[in-house]
Amino acid sequence: MPNQINYSHTLATDPLRTFRFYAEFSETSDGVFNDKIKTGASGGWTGGFTSISGLSINTQNIQYREGGYNTTVHQIPGMTTFPPVTFSRGVLAGNDQAMVWMRGLFAVQAGGGAIATPGKSFRTDVTIYVNDHGNSAGAKTETPKMAIKLHNAWITTLNYTDLDATNGAILFETMTLVHEGLSVFYTNADGTPTAPVTSAMV
Repeated sequence: MPNQINYSHTLATDPLRTFRFYAEFSETSDGVFNDKIKTGASGGWTGGFTSISGLSINTQNIQYREGGYNTTVHQIPGMTTFPPVTFSRGVLAGNDQAMVWMRGLFAVQAGGGAIATPGKSFRTDVTIYVNDHGNSAGAKTETPKMAIKLHNAWITTLNYTDLDATNGAILFETMTLVHEGLSVFYTNADGTPTAPVTSAMV
């Protein structure tokens, strides 16, 4: 088992920083919905965010008592749930991906629009990359070292900060996503997983 204690305290062994990250929203399997919000020819889009919160996994515990074994209560794992994840960023003119996503979801619920056609999907996978810190020469690097993947995510809430002419605050956009699984993995130099990520949760 490798040593989990950092005795060397070199730049290479420093923990990853929480402020070097970005999120990549994959193209859906049918390519229809995300084609409407993509920023590149390959589909999907990449966004920088001020904060991302709610990255956790919770497994329910079920208490079970058994006659003849009355000293302790058995703890049995139950259903696993994934709390909603919140993305916040400053509003930039022209960045309307979140609003287009919300409008597409509304079209599905209302029964109209191209995305409401059977077989089309408003769900997508979201991969959050945590980048490496600077090297020994002080140069900045953008090499992903770790990634967190949200499976089958879709937008459930979109809100904006209150408008107030009495202060100079930044206008923020916050969207909340629900999803069906969370995978955490480390990456190679090119950002690909060091091991295959094939299931909804690894």
